[in-house]
Amino acid sequence: MKTFPSLSITFALLALAPALIAATPVKIVIAENGKALIPIIISDKASALTKTNANKLADYLGKIAGAKFLVETGNGTRGIILGLASDFPALKLVSTFNSTDILKREEYLMRSHAEGLYVLGASDLAVQHGMWDLLGRLGYRQFFPGKHWEVVPYLQRMEIAIDTIEKPDYHSRRIWYGYGAWDYAKEPYRDWCEKNRALQGVNLSTGHAYDGIVKALKKEFSNHNEYWPLLNNERKEVRNPKPCLGNPEIRSLIVRNAVEQVRKNPLLDSVSMDPSDGGGWCECKLCSKLGSISDQAITLSNEVATAINQEFPGKLVGIYGYNFHSPPPNIKVHPKVVVSVATAFIKGGMSLEDIITGWAEKGATLGIREYYSVNTWDRDQPGHARGGNLDYLQRTIPEFHAKGARFMSAESSDNWGPNGLGYYFASRMLWDVREAKNRDAIERDFLDRAFGSASPAMKDFYDQINGSKPHLVVDDQLGRMYRSLQKARGLAAATEINLRLDDLALYTRYCSLYHRYATADGKARQVAFENLIKHAYRMRTTMMVHAYALYRDLAGRDKTVSIPTDAKWQIPEGKNPWKSSAPFTPQEIETYITEGIATHKLVELNFKPLTFGTNLAPALGRLPIPANFPTGDFTPGRGMQTFFTYAKAPSNIELSITGGMIAHYRDRGNVKVELYKIGGESQTGEKETLVETNASIPPDGVERTLKFALKQPGTYKIVVKDGNDRTQVNWPKEQFMAIASTQENPMNRFYGLWMGYFYVPKGTKMIGLFGGEHGEVRDSQDRPHFWLNGREPNFYSVPVPPGEDGKFWRVRYCRGPVRLLTVPPYFAKTPGELLLPEEVLAKDGLKP
Repeated sequence: MKTFPSLSITFALLALAPALIAATPVKIVIAENGKALIPIIISDKASALTKTNANKLADYLGKIAGAKFLVETGNGTRGIILGLASDFPALKLVSTFNSTDILKREEYLMRSHAEGLYVLGASDLAVQHGMWDLLGRLGYRQFFPGKHWEVVPYLQRMEIAIDTIEKPDYHSRRIWYGYGAWDYAKEPYRDWCEKNRALQGVNLSTGHAYDGIVKALKKEFSNHNEYWPLLNNERKEVRNPKPCLGNPEIRSLIVRNAVEQVRKNPLLDSVSMDPSDGGGWCECKLCSKLGSISDQAITLSNEVATAINQEFPGKLVGIYGYNFHSPPPNIKVHPKVVVSVATAFIKGGMSLEDIITGWAEKGATLGIREYYSVNTWDRDQPGHARGGNLDYLQRTIPEFHAKGARFMSAESSDNWGPNGLGYYFASRMLWDVREAKNRDAIERDFLDRAFGSASPAMKDFYDQINGSKPHLVVDDQLGRMYRSLQKARGLAAATEINLRLDDLALYTRYCSLYHRYATADGKARQVAFENLIKHAYRMRTTMMVHAYALYRDLAGRDKTVSIPTDAKWQIPEGKNPWKSSAPFTPQEIETYITEGIATHKLVELNFKPLTFGTNLAPALGRLPIPANFPTGDFTPGRGMQTFFTYAKAPSNIELSITGGMIAHYRDRGNVKVELYKIGGESQTGEKETLVETNASIPPDGVERTLKFALKQPGTYKIVVKDGNDRTQVNWPKEQFMAIASTQENPMNRFYGLWMGYFYVPKGTKMIGLFGGEHGEVRDSQDRPHFWLNGREPNFYSVPVPPGEDGKFWRVRYCRGPVRLLTVPPYFAKTPGELLLPEEVLAKDGLKP
């Protein structure tokens, strides 16, 4: 237990919990020298939840102060007053709250005065929030789920000066497990959500609803074939049905069914009108008249919202902005319809920002359907998920709120090893987006309270698992994680700190085992997989990795491995040879760390990366261009592709673009092309200026030609974006066109078996690069010097033979990006098309 002889709560408030603080709140001493100075007061009308919370508060205050706190009933004149404002009418604070407005039910007041402290709320939930907020301001923390990650300070003098009314910036703040929680994790997860106010103040229902609606109206659909969607000129019962919403009769039935739901359960905050998953929308003329798919979904949602609110004012209707109904509608949205825009699985070719803005402009109340961690995507690896990317969280949560979002549903995982700090940070910002500005203070608070004297070493550890910056070499990343843990264990003295370090050591061991499995083949892969699952299960109660998801899912997607029948995840321990709950011994954990350090070597570069300028010009005419060379090819890319071109005088450039090369992704919108002028005449000082955009290329697999006028001489950037449906970009031979590939900004990772030329400046002794998997590096005489085949992505060096500097080299048969680190980081199909930094051309070639 960490001891704090005294704590200035006013300072703690300013540093970590911005609020509406009065200029001179009254300071009240709650306890001193092991003695409680005021009791906890509840009303004799207090609910069962408030009584329970009052006892919790007494318990925790007692632990923090080393004192015994009494829970008594009273009128609220003295003590820590805990309850609804309406429970203490003599205080005349009832009008502070609107308990009937579901969007205001989480508001609470904290006010110190000469005789005590008010913790009063609009609802029992608000009172509970206030209790945990008070404890947080006194230094209590539940960073991650479980006893290991609870921090209870000790204060000789407990005092507070506060006057604030708190209310959340997001009405719903759900960070939930996509694969669910195993039995051991359910209560710790619930406890963490409660203590960090990561709950739903408004129970927003947005799940796929049409299946349930059709089931509820089974009799009507059986008697009316016209209610089913028209698909391929036929109406019949289908899976994941989309009713014929152009038919006013079926819409009326659905509206009545929704109203009846609320009549049966008036405590419902909302009903869902989200369509069933996938396609299969009705193709009849009546539905077409309603407009787009989003128009159809919103027409029904609007009618449901209108009907429900006529009888039950304030109730909400929830849908996702997802899949076929992710694009904004053409019609207005009822203000009680909440549209939770998905940050993935969106269609129509619009950016997420445009989708959010478009829905807001149509009047929708906004929510966000996020993906902080999806086990099938990240497998609990460090820095792989959004939930472990602190930059992403710091940027997006306030940004979404500024655009009008007030509900957050973030699919996540029971993986507090890689993402715990991110989940905690997110919970702080979801309550108060201004916490984004306090990121450094929140991180310091976490490291200092969780790790004490080992904080500096653990900062290095958390820097390694933060996904904000790329960690290119797995061995180096894991090696640094192990070394940080070893250093921290040498600095930590307290038992509770060492238990946290043990949890993270077991997580790092999991990462080693996963890397071993992911890189193995044949029988070795099966052995590595078995060791991985056994370890994940055995460490499951740490909640550092989502053992439940891994055990259930991994073998189902990797057909090279299998789980024996008697070892399936459903088979209980004792009968399952893969399941053991034997505690890890200190010797085992120490061995994991020492073995990890020995196994995972740190990267030691035998070259110094160089930085080159971005003022580009053609190599042609400045450097000798070799003859009789094969033309390269960059193959199709996905997502965003970036090119650089150059105009010596006003001229045109031509691009041949084929979009939608993955046929089943052709519903993601047209290819977008943006042309930027680099430098030049910008009056506002930008380094690049958007000159022209074009979104005319459909994703149909057909090549089309675009032409752009370059009105000013100089360098231009071309950005080609698609919906990850793969796009081929070509251009006429000898048109200047280069692709940059730096350590921070590599070329498109989907280029496969590509070939390109680069330049090795005079005096270069070593080509430093980052790459892997496949490819070879060849000099100007077409001699091979280095093979990437079979190598893991890593830093590599290629010595430059005498006479091969000041020449054009090439890479060929490459898969994925090659980052150039000691030579200009630009590739082209031919040496004559290559652009190079002006300082390189000035040194090695002719003057312009």
